[in-house]
Amino acid sequence: MEKNHNKLLEVRPLFEKHKEKVRFVIVGGVNTVVDFTIYGLLVNVLGLFAVFANMISTIVVLCISFWLNYKFVWESKKSKRETAPKFVMMSLFSAWVIQSGIIWIIVTIFGADDMVNLLAKIVGICMGTITNYLGYRYIFRS
Repeated sequence: MEKNHNKLLEVRPLFEKHKEKVRFVIVGGVNTVVDFTIYGLLVNVLGLFAVFANMISTIVVLCISFWLNYKFVWESKKSKRETAPKFVMMSLFSAWVIQSGIIWIIVTIFGADDMVNLLAKIVGICMGTITNYLGYRYIFRS
């Protein structure tokens, strides 16, 4: 037991050093599950066009994401009035320009079947995640 406790003590400084990144990944996971669920239902059940479904799913996730990023990830001391508009603009750029652009390119090249839609969304999320992390650091840090 003592040996495991010592290992946990060794991990703590590493976690503290990378706390924002770890929390960003956790929040990103939650957001991704919600995003994929809504996106999948809209595309595969309701038959909406992939880009339109992406816009709807990202609006829902945007609301959840702001609160989680503000409070949990960045523990921001800046006002919500200052950070919210920047967050929305950064998130919409990432979701509607970066993600939707990548989805459109992939669907246009490979066709719009269930697997292509899913893979296009995954690639779009990966690129959007990088854009978001860099932007959110600037927005939320004091």
